[in-house]
Amino acid sequence: MRGCPCPGTDTISRIFTIFCSSFPNHAVSFFIHIDQLLVKGENEMKKIHFFSKKGLAFSLFLAMVLFSLTGGGALGKTWPKDLVVITPAPGASVHMIAVGLGKAVEKYTHVKSWIVQPLGGPKLWLPMMSQGKCDFALHNAADILNAFLGRGLYAKLGPQRVRKVIGGHEYMFMFWTTPDKGINSIADLKGKVVYIKFKANPMFTEMSKNQLASAGLTYKDLKAVLAFSSIKEAIRGLIEGRVDAILYPVVPGAVMQVNEAKGECKFINLTKKQAQYVVKRMEGYYIQDIAANDPRFRNKSPVLNAICYQSAMFTSADEDRDIVYGVTKAILEHTDEFAGSHPSAKYWSLKARPVSPDVPYHEGAIRFYKEKGLWSSQMQAYQEKMLKQQAELLKEK
Repeated sequence: MRGCPCPGTDTISRIFTIFCSSFPNHAVSFFIHIDQLLVKGENEMKKIHFFSKKGLAFSLFLAMVLFSLTGGGALGKTWPKDLVVITPAPGASVHMIAVGLGKAVEKYTHVKSWIVQPLGGPKLWLPMMSQGKCDFALHNAADILNAFLGRGLYAKLGPQRVRKVIGGHEYMFMFWTTPDKGINSIADLKGKVVYIKFKANPMFTEMSKNQLASAGLTYKDLKAVLAFSSIKEAIRGLIEGRVDAILYPVVPGAVMQVNEAKGECKFINLTKKQAQYVVKRMEGYYIQDIAANDPRFRNKSPVLNAICYQSAMFTSADEDRDIVYGVTKAILEHTDEFAGSHPSAKYWSLKARPVSPDVPYHEGAIRFYKEKGLWSSQMQAYQEKMLKQQAELLKEK
């Protein structure tokens, strides 16, 4: 992927540039010593040509200094001018957070442009990532676990060489409705018109089928199962009465619009038994009781037995380790730079849950977590177990 060696005759200049931009505090004292060499005369320095013995020795000396200060990460690698990041849709929480993350990446790495593209779900971006057409993607960690193992609705794609970078904020994944529809339980969706199918995103199909099945329903029991292309389209349909309910991860901005237009955006509660039915069949999801007026979701009423998941950042297993390390470090050491971009952005933090067992992590991210004391022996054992499981699945293909 990105990040290829690029030696050349401008090696000395390049080393100075990287050194100054990355280590300004060290640069002052370092160049005092260099200046002492320069006073010997311009003619003497002219003899130190890059391809002469002195020039090679001088270059090697600078390289060793920079290598010792960076752990070997910066030298011999060039950062790409831009990084392409995929999110499901404009207006979604994860999209706004992805844009916010870019503030830290652009400020604390050599990347000039963190390009966020709201193109759709994993069935679209996983092939792009394997072809080097995108660098990172933000998505549901539980869903990408299925892609990693090539199971369920990802069976045709097969096990994917995808790795986790950072675990971020939590989502509720529920059916939404409004009070005037008279829908108080999953069973009440029988005979209703519902927005369910979202572009290139299998998790919607899987979640809807399992929540319906927990109440003994299938798609055939609904009046209509409709596809939609954005959360804006979905809430407009709900507000204008074209649909009775929608299925979507809870986005506070959209909830507030429904609250204003219809009095309340209502989430269809599951019973404890129904919620357990769902999470038993969908590894990586978990159950939470959400209090009323949670700032992450803007729900007016409590949501009992909510189905939740963690959103996370992913990359290809082949992405350059130093780039992944640098991006991880920039984001998690500078949460304050983007925390105001969304109420859930603050959970992309060292103080939250950046490390959690689901999709195996990229080696570049692991290096950062080890430095911070967040990579445990239990996580290493889980990592090795999952990589071995995927390797065995790939042998069967």
